[in-house]
Amino acid sequence: MSVESLAYSYVATQQAQTGQALQTAMLKQSAQQDANLVAMLEAGAQSLEAAQTSPPPGLGTQVDVTA
Repeated sequence: MSVESLAYSYVATQQAQTGQALQTAMLKQSAQQDANLVAMLEAGAQSLEAAQTSPPPGLGTQVDVTA
């Protein structure tokens, strides 16, 4: 093998490794964003459940319309 073909092979290998590293980093970032979105949706669901709980005794269950 010539020196040029060895150099080209080395460069191609380095480019492939760099591409794989970038893909891995992007997948990790995407997974983190998905996890953040799920956490936000869970927090929203919990606050909605808290808002929909029944009112304390004596508040908000009857409306007086005898006026």
